[in-house]
Amino acid sequence: TALAQQDVGPASPAQVSLSEIDKAGRRARDLVRQILAFSRNESPARVPLQLAEVVRETVRLLKVTLPPNVEMQVSLAPNTPAVLADATQVEQALLNLCTNAIQALGQQRGWVSIELSHQDPVDSAAPNGAPGLSVPHARLAVHDTGPGMDPLTLERVFEPFFTTKPVGQGTGLGLAVVHGIMRTHEGSVEVRSESGAGSSFTLCFPLA
Repeated sequence: TALAQQDVGPASPAQVSLSEIDKAGRRARDLVRQILAFSRNESPARVPLQLAEVVRETVRLLKVTLPPNVEMQVSLAPNTPAVLADATQVEQALLNLCTNAIQALGQQRGWVSIELSHQDPVDSAAPNGAPGLSVPHARLAVHDTGPGMDPLTLERVFEPFFTTKPVGQGTGLGLAVVHGIMRTHEGSVEVRSESGAGSSFTLCFPLA
């Protein structure tokens, strides 16, 4: 599709159709990735990984299709220690969270932010029943200024195939995949959201 767009030139009326083909191809690719990640049983290939590198690559991919009404903000804490992780799966989890955040905004103006930091051990349980990590860990958070979620939606947010999107627009696998990825990485997911106040998802990875 990209080659065809170059061949016809920027002024061609075919650009609109080619753009739609590109979007459909990306959606099909993402759906297959979700299904494979959801059904995969083997352990991820975890190696020492700098999460900042994954964030930069993910942001590069997202900016290609970022709607004009959405601003993306990135904050990377310096000297964040490495984690033991599979780069492809971490990128998949981050893409899922960012895509959900962008879709939550819809046509309204707002921003999506990615924040990387690290934290010493915590004893208290994380929100929404996710266990707090009792070891030093890196925190990769995605925030948005969208409409947020009510308590009933929040309770079911990680259920496979549960979605609030219209038929044909959501599979309900995105957050289930994120939850599964964090489980296989011996980490956790924290979620905070209120109706009208946006949402925040934080991936917690034990340090390498």
